[in-house]
Amino acid sequence: MSTGRHRTRVVAVAIALVLVGGGLALLAESAPVRAQGVEVDASSSLAVTATAPYKFIQPTYEDLPTNTTISVTFTDADVLAHTFSILDREGWVIPASADIDQLFSTYGYLFNVNATGTGTFTGSFVSPGPGWYEFVCTEPGHFQSGMYGFIAFGISLPSNLTVSAASTGPGAGVFIISGVIVSLVVVALVLGFVVGRRKGSEFEMPPERLGYPEPFPPGEAPPAPDAPMPGSPPKS
Repeated sequence: MSTGRHRTRVVAVAIALVLVGGGLALLAESAPVRAQGVEVDASSSLAVTATAPYKFIQPTYEDLPTNTTISVTFTDADVLAHTFSILDREGWVIPASADIDQLFSTYGYLFNVNATGTGTFTGSFVSPGPGWYEFVCTEPGHFQSGMYGFIAFGISLPSNLTVSAASTGPGAGVFIISGVIVSLVVVALVLGFVVGRRKGSEFEMPPERLGYPEPFPPGEAPPAPDAPMPGSPPKS
């Protein structure tokens, strides 16, 4: 009798263990899978080139990695000094009339590298989270001349952001040369007119040949009306 009860208890315990195990398995399957923490040593590079007249060759960058060390290579292809300076204010367009030095003093630099002239300069910074920023050249007057652009991390740039091209006109040198050429042409025309008149006067027909009386020096009386003109044949 005791043996039968023992067997019944064993079976009951086994059934209970199976039920508990199955329940735990169902709970495990229904529970969300937790992401495993992975340390990533991410880095990226950014190449920026400044050139004349007052512009960045590539004025927009987008979808750069976020929270990542960005290595910057800044090439100054101009003889003037330039900077690549990112204003640390997200999602804001700098007004054209803004005081650049005052702005960077207020908001600070997300990144900055100075180029004292032609050459390549490097630096690095840790990118922020998703967002876009404006970068400029902080040299006096360069921003107002069109030296700026936009950079976005983790997103694309808004479609309404535009960069006006810097003036690519001929420059003051061409106007000066053109002015000198025009002046020389005018002087040549005036001299040609004056010289031409002088040479033409040598071949002017004497007044007497044109039927006008020949002028006489003061104090000398003109000939009688019927007197022959000097050099004319005598009347018969």
